[in-house]
Amino acid sequence: MASLTRQTLRNGAIGGVAGAAFGIVPIVVLVAPLLGGGIAGYLERGDTTRGAIAGAVAGVLMAALSTLVTGVVLFVRFGDLPFVSPAVPLGGLAIAAALSLLASLGQVVVASIGGALGTLLAEDRQVTAGGDSSAGTGDVSRSPGRHWAAIAASLVAGVVTFLAVALALTAVLDPFIWPSALVGLPIGFIAGTAVAVLGYRFLTRGRGSTIDWRTVGVGAVAVVVLFGLLVGGLSLLGDQRVDRTTESTLEYRVTLSADESLENATFYVPLPQVDGESALGEQFVESARYDRYVPAVEGSMRDPQPVNFTYDIVETDHGRMLAISAERIEVSRVYYREVQNETMGWRERIPPEEYDPSDPAMGVQHDGSFTFTVALGSNESIETADPFGTEPLLEPRYEQTDVECQFGRSDRHRCYEYESRVYAAYESPPNATVYVGTELDGRNEWFSGGWTGNEYRQRTAVELRGPGTGWYRTPGELEVGNGRYRD
Repeated sequence: MASLTRQTLRNGAIGGVAGAAFGIVPIVVLVAPLLGGGIAGYLERGDTTRGAIAGAVAGVLMAALSTLVTGVVLFVRFGDLPFVSPAVPLGGLAIAAALSLLASLGQVVVASIGGALGTLLAEDRQVTAGGDSSAGTGDVSRSPGRHWAAIAASLVAGVVTFLAVALALTAVLDPFIWPSALVGLPIGFIAGTAVAVLGYRFLTRGRGSTIDWRTVGVGAVAVVVLFGLLVGGLSLLGDQRVDRTTESTLEYRVTLSADESLENATFYVPLPQVDGESALGEQFVESARYDRYVPAVEGSMRDPQPVNFTYDIVETDHGRMLAISAERIEVSRVYYREVQNETMGWRERIPPEEYDPSDPAMGVQHDGSFTFTVALGSNESIETADPFGTEPLLEPRYEQTDVECQFGRSDRHRCYEYESRVYAAYESPPNATVYVGTELDGRNEWFSGGWTGNEYRQRTAVELRGPGTGWYRTPGELEVGNGRYRD
């Protein structure tokens, strides 16, 4: 068994410092332990066991340096270390400590692999320089053509291994880790490097090679089998997790906004329906509640007078629509000026007579914006790529045409424009501005490294001036097939 000599410690220290330096470089940090261990093993020479020990020493030093740097950064940033702060939960601290320990062990293992590979490279360089065929590569070193062919073949094998391992791990880890490429890429690089080095050693082996290639072959087959089982198991668990976290939701939202008070107000807005039925509309009538915007101005009223809205589904000349009515919608205006000191700024309420529209530090807001929202969950996946005839859509829709999507178009991702109708009848000052908007969103979501999914979206909006007098045309937009699909 190889002993831990002073030379091994010195070579490990050199490799550890080099690996820590590599850890400062973006992207390279992912493979810094392999590079640091490789340098230690290359300097150590001897057999692969001694190289692995030197690499392990480098890994321990890199882990210690990274822990020290992390502690210093935390102290500088927060003025205290986590374990001396009573505000840090012990459970979270224990989890963080366990993850840090696993990361450190991973650094040591990867650095050990790098040390063994570095030893092989050092041995090959010695043999090639000395031309000793009995050690393993002398025959090939006298044949430049075969030598470069071996290099090319081993590099191709390494690149193929890197791509296969990196892509496979990135895909199967996606439901668990985001971004999963931060794990797949470095492991793929390590596997590709190992295959390239061992492949070159195998192709340039001589009659007196000291490596038991039969054992190496058996080990390689075992690693491939275990890796296949690991990938298959993770893929199955990932699919199960995606299925467990999948949620399908339909959401209907209506926005009414007025900058002046309205009397005897009635609005008919597009209703989400399929085959003449509207589950969202029925829920709206039964349980709709509104959120009201309150100006964030110091000194303004935080709880304005509530509005008694009524809701119903009515038959109109344009089909079934949602009716929203109120005898009075009281709207207050808040005039303010922006005030600042050396550290912060805020809005301070002022009397209306002090308001100067030409002063950029002054402004006016109102509390007449209301948003009504209802949502329905679905046990079945929503057909977001082709909702026509199967999923609810805002009606009425007239003269629908295909248009170019803002962020491109695909077989699934398509966009449309159309014309709809809104009815508005109310009394108001002639300078009043009233906004009426509807939105429908159907989406499927699941957790795969982060929340992702697909959706279809539909919206209409119109802005009116003065009193409402009847029917109005309103433009509509529909976007389907937006997002990520699992098939």
